[in-house]
Amino acid sequence: MPDKHNSSGLIAAVCCLLLSSACTSLHPPVETAATKPAISALPTTTNGQRSYQEQIQLNGKINIQYRQADKPQSMTVNFEWEQDNNSIHVRLLSPLGQTMAIITQTANLAILEQAGKEPQQADNLDQLMQNTLGWPLPVAGLRDWLQGFVAIDGKTAKPLKPEDQTLMTQGWKLRYVSWHENSSLPKLINLQRYTEQAGEVSIRIALDQGQ
Repeated sequence: MPDKHNSSGLIAAVCCLLLSSACTSLHPPVETAATKPAISALPTTTNGQRSYQEQIQLNGKINIQYRQADKPQSMTVNFEWEQDNNSIHVRLLSPLGQTMAIITQTANLAILEQAGKEPQQADNLDQLMQNTLGWPLPVAGLRDWLQGFVAIDGKTAKPLKPEDQTLMTQGWKLRYVSWHENSSLPKLINLQRYTEQAGEVSIRIALDQGQ
């Protein structure tokens, strides 16, 4: 767990949630990753190619490694991901299942809510995440990447072929480590990039398959 004296923003909320039963979550738990199943397979077209889904629910774990004040930091959170044609909603949860942050992106607005803090708003969600949390989380790109789709040079997102395991997109080195058996969903995705604020950032995303 990151050094709580050197961490801020979300990290402080994490420490509070894990170390004190007096800390409260943003909202009473209605559905969690344990009760909301992930989609186990994406539909395919008539030619057998995977079909991109504008509306989807996924869940899993995220591990982030970065640097703060010249010291290595690492944290792991559970996440619940929901998207539709117009918005993305991401709920980050502690290992105990308490809501630590809620991320919302619409066509015109990005909002980051953290436990015990005033909501933060911005036009650019990725920049808001970088400025508030101290490390980047490419939520806009993950809209495609979590389904195994990648848009290169701003073109329409295309499904990855089996040989397309590692590529560069939106400044990130994106590597699909493994896929769920009998499913079109990725199982493990690694993301890497260097930032001036957080140094070398490594994000490891493990997606649940669901039932």
